[in-house]
Amino acid sequence: RTRTGSSSPPHAAAPELSALLARSMDFKGQFWCERFFQVLVVLFGLAGFAVGYMKQDFRVTFQFLSAGGGISAVICLPDWPWWNRNPVSWIPYDSEEEEEEEDDDDDDDDEE
Repeated sequence: RTRTGSSSPPHAAAPELSALLARSMDFKGQFWCERFFQVLVVLFGLAGFAVGYMKQDFRVTFQFLSAGGGISAVICLPDWPWWNRNPVSWIPYDSEEEEEEEDDDDDDDDEE
């Protein structure tokens, strides 16, 4: 039993959240996430500069930049499923090769 009194672990109550947290971003997702972040911040910066210049108020420019940074953080920081559309297929690990290499290394030590 857990501290909350239920017999299930705390993360079992929200499987969607734990599945979301267990994701990882693939390489193409990293590229597009970074590009999206850059474009979003530049667009908000340019719009903020234009509006701030017209109003002659630097605070408006800063608010636009802050909004762009906040929105891009919400979109880019979590590993959302759309950033993992091209998962990498890793080569399976072969423990037999490593055992053979260790045996070869042991044989080399005996000869010295």
